[in-house]
Amino acid sequence: MEENGLVPVTVARHGRKYWKRFTSYKFAADRPDCAIVLQEVAQAAAAFPIIFKKTKLGIEPRVILSLSEGSTTPFVSQSGQWLASYVPSDFRCYPFQAEPISGATSGHTPTFRLNVDEASGLVTTNPSDEAFFDTDRVVSSALNGVKTFLQAREATKKTTLELCQKIAAMDLFEQINSHRGVALPNGSFGVSAHRLESLTRAEKLNLLDSDGHLLLHAHQISLSHCEWLERAQRQISQPKFAEKYTKNSDVSDFLCAMANVQNDEFPGISEV
Repeated sequence: MEENGLVPVTVARHGRKYWKRFTSYKFAADRPDCAIVLQEVAQAAAAFPIIFKKTKLGIEPRVILSLSEGSTTPFVSQSGQWLASYVPSDFRCYPFQAEPISGATSGHTPTFRLNVDEASGLVTTNPSDEAFFDTDRVVSSALNGVKTFLQAREATKKTTLELCQKIAAMDLFEQINSHRGVALPNGSFGVSAHRLESLTRAEKLNLLDSDGHLLLHAHQISLSHCEWLERAQRQISQPKFAEKYTKNSDVSDFLCAMANVQNDEFPGISEV
């Protein structure tokens, strides 16, 4: 874990250290995707393509930020501004992350270990920044707010993983390599339209009762962003466009430029 800069937050290591709140999303610029939870799928589907991936935790929904490994996402400007209409919950507590403790629970809430990325440059020795612990060696109120958010997210993540397991048991996932001619990242899974149509009434009610239909519908609708994402990545890779992108500090101008590209190719779509 320490190889990635992530270490557990402890009194022994961080009792006399401080942390700064992030002001740039550059940490997400090279991320190809990001895990999401059920409670945010509607907002995420309005901004990104959603696919499913097999991880060590099981199958989980993830938003695509880049269609190819090593390519910068168009959702983060070179100055570190977030350009999409929605910020995934997984990015909101940087440089902190929750690491679930296998098999451990507290009531109905999963127990996790709080880690911090010491390679982020946000861990300091400056008393004017946020303290990790107070004078009584108790987690500070600022850090406790981070823990509360992550605790709630871990609970919803557990629910999301359980729902995906239920969907997988119904044989609804299939590997997908492309969507409308746009190549998807390796290991992408989507819903099987054929299998979905053949569900029994009982299976359909099961999906409805568990909100599984919302997750699958959001996934299907969100794939319409793939063509836009491919065009956006192709354009920002061009030197002329990249120069304009670098000099442009106005987020709205960049988004309008991307919207105009889409409108030019799909007449009749108005700017939001």
